[in-house]
Amino acid sequence: MLAPDYSRQMLLKEVGAAGQARLTQSRVLVVGAGGLGSPVLQYLGGAGVGHLTVVDDDRLDASNLHRQPIYARAEVGADKAALARGALQRLNPAVRVEALATRFTAHNARELVRDHHLVIDASDNFRTKFLINDAAVLERRPAVFASVYQFEGQLQVYEPAPSHACLRCLWPEATLDGLVGNCAEAGVLGPVPGVFGSLQALLALKILLGLPGRLDGELLLVDFSAFASTKLRAPRHGGCVAPDCARIRDLGHEPEAADLEVRLLSIEDAARRGYALVDIRGHDEVRAQPSGLPHIELESLLASPELLTRGEIYLLVCATGRRSRAAADRLRRLGLDVRSLAGGLAALEASRHALPQ
Repeated sequence: MLAPDYSRQMLLKEVGAAGQARLTQSRVLVVGAGGLGSPVLQYLGGAGVGHLTVVDDDRLDASNLHRQPIYARAEVGADKAALARGALQRLNPAVRVEALATRFTAHNARELVRDHHLVIDASDNFRTKFLINDAAVLERRPAVFASVYQFEGQLQVYEPAPSHACLRCLWPEATLDGLVGNCAEAGVLGPVPGVFGSLQALLALKILLGLPGRLDGELLLVDFSAFASTKLRAPRHGGCVAPDCARIRDLGHEPEAADLEVRLLSIEDAARRGYALVDIRGHDEVRAQPSGLPHIELESLLASPELLTRGEIYLLVCATGRRSRAAADRLRRLGLDVRSLAGGLAALEASRHALPQ
């Protein structure tokens, strides 16, 4: 087996033998092995970061392949975390890779973050991003964040230092997942998350090597539809005393999915169980795939929750269950009895095909 060759990066005076030894001794946690995580893992593995832990409970879907090039079509259906470990072992057997096919939750977040020198947010949902943020602040670990939406995205670095803001310094309350589309619902060109993931890997290497120029208290916005970029100051919340954040005391508790989500085999099953169904998809989606259900577009429902009658039990329906879950969570806070169809119309369609004919 050939020994890894880091000669090209060791030629840099900022790296050298000492920097390479530093990378070899580093432990990095990567949450998400998708469009962002693929280039992050490739470049950190190739650079010789000694220990990489990959956390992802998803399975590979054929629709992932255009933006997640560490995987192959023959691997569709397998756990992404295990597949990512295999890809990295083929790339650089000298790197130890730990694959965790599990969710990153409030129960395991602090322990996972504490056990690493750096955490990288390669997730596709706000719940996880803010959980990573809060755990990193509480455990005083640096974190590299990225978010992508269609042709644009943003990057932010948190370090436990007075000049660095965390996510909650800028956004005290996390956006509910589903209210802003992810790649599955809004669409994306493969190179866009690829570029942002590559930049995350670059920032991670700079942090591990102690190099300057790593978004110190700044937010980088890039829009590839116009190839425009902007750097904004990201000030720490005035009430914070670094490295602590005035807005973070603990990781809190996640809502119980069993109470918020309902699984069905058919629309008729919902009616029998006493749910009033409401399709909250966009007008174009409903025209393209009619459900035959009463329709209130998501934005209209959230703007006018009085459209729902108190005392009724509602079951919200969207394409995949993400938007309906976020909407149900918000409306329940207003005292309405609302639940979400788990998996959305896609799950219903899959169930129908799975039933004996």
